[in-house]
Amino acid sequence: GRSDEEIQIVFDRYKAALYRLYNRELRLNPALRGQMVLRLTIEPSGAVSFLALQSSDMNAPALAEQVLERVRTFDFGAKDVAAITIVYPIDFLPAA
Repeated sequence: GRSDEEIQIVFDRYKAALYRLYNRELRLNPALRGQMVLRLTIEPSGAVSFLALQSSDMNAPALAEQVLERVRTFDFGAKDVAAITIVYPIDFLPAA
């Protein structure tokens, strides 16, 4: 299967893109911080075939939609494994 570490590496690779979205929202709402929990299915091709916002404590629907749109485009790399569904938390905190 795909290891947690492999999945983490991909999220880290795209972290700057997700934070660009977050920082744009932060300018509109400087108090915005929290966590989004995503549920996603990664196919053997590395494509994301299913993605949903499982929960969020941020009250930022526009940001959630943008994050989902971006994560849908992630490429986890083709691998000879079964499709896997994971729950992945993303913490959004302003840079100190």
